[in-house]
Amino acid sequence: MPLLMHFNFPRGDTMWVGCPTLRHRVRLVYKYRQKLTVKCPSYGEEESVKHKKYLFSTIFVVALVVGSWIGARAQSEITLLAVGPMRAPTQKIVANFEAKTGYKVKVTYGGGAETRRMVAKGQPLDVSLIVAPFPGAIASGSIIPSSATLVASILTAVGVPKGAPKPDISTPAAVKKALLAAKSIGYEDPDFTAAGEGPWEALNKLGIADQVASKSQVELGPGAQGISPTATNNAIKTNKRLENGDIDIGMLMLSDMLPDKDKYDIVGVLPRQICTPVAVVGFISTHASDPAGAKALLQYLASPDAQAIWKEAGYEPHS
Repeated sequence: MPLLMHFNFPRGDTMWVGCPTLRHRVRLVYKYRQKLTVKCPSYGEEESVKHKKYLFSTIFVVALVVGSWIGARAQSEITLLAVGPMRAPTQKIVANFEAKTGYKVKVTYGGGAETRRMVAKGQPLDVSLIVAPFPGAIASGSIIPSSATLVASILTAVGVPKGAPKPDISTPAAVKKALLAAKSIGYEDPDFTAAGEGPWEALNKLGIADQVASKSQVELGPGAQGISPTATNNAIKTNKRLENGDIDIGMLMLSDMLPDKDKYDIVGVLPRQICTPVAVVGFISTHASDPAGAKALLQYLASPDAQAIWKEAGYEPHS
């Protein structure tokens, strides 16, 4: 009678197992996320007990070998350290990568500053996305410098309350004029979040950081978690101040503004002369569990398919 065995496989492959004594080969063929069927030849009642014994022995060995092989493959997964504010597009890109390749990816999210601190402390995952600058991460020896791959860049945009006049921000001089004329401005604190680096760079390059300090509302960003707004004004989110009309101008990551664009008006992105897009760069760990898989994931994160998703989410593609 025919003998059947079923196994679940994580990815598609083909395996042949031979049995010289039975003069037959057992073929193992499976497709991605489908069941494998191992079919062995039928034997009539006239077959000897000896042949049946060898047949069952062969099936048992095949089950052990293939079972171990499957287990090892299923347990293999790529780990990714990603930037928290980039969660939505990252999830889409990772899901597409898993569907295309069959790899499983486990993602851990952290703040922009937190991810580079983790790598600097020697705690990278197989692939780590880090927000520039990251001298400590490079010096840690825990990532491969030559694997550096620009994935996307963070853009800083200007917003105003809904229906308010939109200022000219086409040139550095125009931005300076608008910021000085505003009664109040808001942005995130660069000491607590990478999202504050762009606005702070712009204020310093324009030479007006001290002039606007008294009318600035500086949000703590992730540092405000668990802090009551009654304890410090800095716990109130900048986009919420824009929505309520509490500030005249807000400077935030474009990617943070797009989801609530119906609650305020986005004027545009700050000129590159005063606000350099902040690079998000991917690295492979020196101790990656699956170097080939890690490389494939990093390449996909920078692929044309991924770039379209980054752009839609408000990030600048690398090309």
